[in-house]
Amino acid sequence: NRYVINQGIYVLGSKSSSLTIKTSKIATLTSGDKFKCKLKSAQYPTYSPDVVKEMSLTLLSLDVQSINKEVESGTDAVISCNVNGITQQLTAVVWRKSGTDVTTLSGNNYIVSAGTYGSNSQTTTLTVKAAANTADSTYTCAITSTEWLQS
Repeated sequence: NRYVINQGIYVLGSKSSSLTIKTSKIATLTSGDKFKCKLKSAQYPTYSPDVVKEMSLTLLSLDVQSINKEVESGTDAVISCNVNGITQQLTAVVWRKSGTDVTTLSGNNYIVSAGTYGSNSQTTTLTVKAAANTADSTYTCAITSTEWLQS
């Protein structure tokens, strides 16, 4: 199935449902495609008219670029992650070394800068201090935006 529908729960006179479109389907869509949400009362199906809300799809295209950089062991290293195609400041940036979150270690051997949003782009950096830069390592950045959720 290319869609997941969450019917939600009824609370104090309202109900919120969601439609999740899986990656395999998103690849076939274009901006401007139409989706329709149709509602009808389950409690009074005979007396309630169908309510139809049509929504246009806006696709967000993110371009995340990490810049490979080699530095000498025992020296400070600055690693950048450029995020393009966003429409607002990122909510969170997490840097990981071999899967371990080093963002929380910021201030000791790691300094994280979330960067500043501007012109649909934001560059986040991780500075690895010389004391922590003792061997070849792989670092990754993970970004979160409340507008577009997890990336």
